Amino acid sequence: MLETLDRSSLRGIRDRAMLLIGFAGGLRRSEITGLDLGRNQTEDGRVWIEIFDKGMLVTLRDKTGWREVEVGHGSSDATCPVVAVETWIKFAKLAKGPLFRRVAGKGKDVGPDRLNDKEAARLVKSTARGRCSR
Repeated sequence: MLETLDRSSLRGIRDRAMLLIGFAGGLRRSEITGLDLGRNQTEDGRVWIEIFDKGMLVTLRDKTGWREVEVGHGSSDATCPVVAVETWIKFAKLAKGPLFRRVAGKGKDVGPDRLNDKEAARLVKSTARGRCSR
């Protein structure tokens, strides 16, 4: 599935990070699109990531309480969720707020708007079909 994504485009880099963190963390689509860059940078204080040397910590709050998910480094950079997220943050030039945002301007600009969970579902479906047409 990952090989269908264009690693040279912002959209492809973002989509790769979304798929890898979702799979590695066992996250729901709403949790993936709800991720923020840090504890003090969330709109509602519900879902955020923290990146450490040994991996990434995803903190979630839902109806049943708090949950922390540790996401370790993958066996290779090509399939490592931590590397994928760090690459997305770097190329998207993100500093705070939503982690996964819309890519606009013919794929050259990252907007401020958070993706919604339906877009995450579309990503999985289109990538599973072998094409990413967004």
